Amino acid sequence: MKSVHLSYSKSKIDKAGELLKGGLSSNDETIQALEILSNWRAVHAMPLDTFAKVLKTRAEKISADAIIAQRLKRTPSILLKLSNHKTMRLSTMQDIGGLRAILATTEEVYELLALYKNSRSKHSMFSLDDYINQPKMDGYRSVHLIYKLAKTPSLFLEIQLRSQLQHIWATGVEVFGTLKNSSFKSGQGSRKWLEFFALLSSVFAIKENKPILEQHRSLSKSELIEKLKMIITELQAIDNLNVYTAVYKTFSKTTAKGRKGHYSLILLNSRENTISLKTYSANQFEIAAQAYLDLETKHFDDKQINIVLVNTGDIKKLEESYPNYFMDTKTLVRNLSLIMLGKFL
Repeated sequence: MKSVHLSYSKSKIDKAGELLKGGLSSNDETIQALEILSNWRAVHAMPLDTFAKVLKTRAEKISADAIIAQRLKRTPSILLKLSNHKTMRLSTMQDIGGLRAILATTEEVYELLALYKNSRSKHSMFSLDDYINQPKMDGYRSVHLIYKLAKTPSLFLEIQLRSQLQHIWATGVEVFGTLKNSSFKSGQGSRKWLEFFALLSSVFAIKENKPILEQHRSLSKSELIEKLKMIITELQAIDNLNVYTAVYKTFSKTTAKGRKGHYSLILLNSRENTISLKTYSANQFEIAAQAYLDLETKHFDDKQINIVLVNTGDIKKLEESYPNYFMDTKTLVRNLSLIMLGKFL
């Protein structure tokens, strides 16, 4: 793919971010601001592709089964982050372009991390956050690397490294956030469901021999598991997840030849319980980016529509990489069932 030209100054990019996070103004202003945001986001696409190739090469040295995926951050997620961090500017946001490697175990995650720590690059590692050994209070666990690119205009890319269990947990949070029309990952929503995910994270951590959440350290392993089983029963979590997600239907259309569609544009409609998927080849990125912008503009104020442009290389791995956009909780339900049967640990 060819690089996308940046058509706006950073001051205009920041002004667009401020306008959009403040809510709707005039229709013309909103459309112009969305076009600016879309152009700035598209500028991240080519360096993201380059980083993805490096990530794939390094991950496959550790495991042939590693899953690599990349995405350009959704507009609602960008605006929520700007709203939650008052001093943040759109032009300096660090995860507009995001990469993810999913490996079988935490041991493999740290092997991959070591490859990054020991490698030389013209781009600088701006920050490293280990949320596996120091999990977030809500239970989120992963390793985040932020790179500042050696190019003009300066921009950042984020790489997330996580195990399968950590991916299952994060997927569950995303799916329930969509079902409940609430940002669970930002601490919003039902207290009981937030408690459920926190307890589940600690039980997953025990399985992986990693630190449990600070609020659970006074509990023994058996007490923690019993508390989780009680809340699974109280919330009817297994039944609810099965019922909620089974009603979704997927419709797909491809303009790419063969199974290696490079980009996939996903529209998740929680009102009609449908998932629409359209794939594009690498040389169709500008068409895909325009389609992304058109859909986001059309559904800008609709909280029940989620749109994202992702890349897995092989579209057969798309659902495995982003099960949250397909409302797929089968693996989570399987693990909850094992916990209830006492066969998880």
